[in-house]
Amino acid sequence: MEKKPAKVKLIGKEKQYYLIKFPNLKVPVKVNQNLYTKMKQSQDYVFSNSDYEVFNSHSA
Repeated sequence: MEKKPAKVKLIGKEKQYYLIKFPNLKVPVKVNQNLYTKMKQSQDYVFSNSDYEVFNSHSA
């Protein structure tokens, strides 16, 4: 049986932590920059489009 990647969504940032929403959890998971970067590069997670990410990509 092939493992499907988890579909997650970046919903915000709180201080130095990223808030990641997993489909079967009611509360977001806080991860640091290092873990967030590893998750983005991993094939175990698929990040859906996020208004937060698009909004903050234009900041200086």
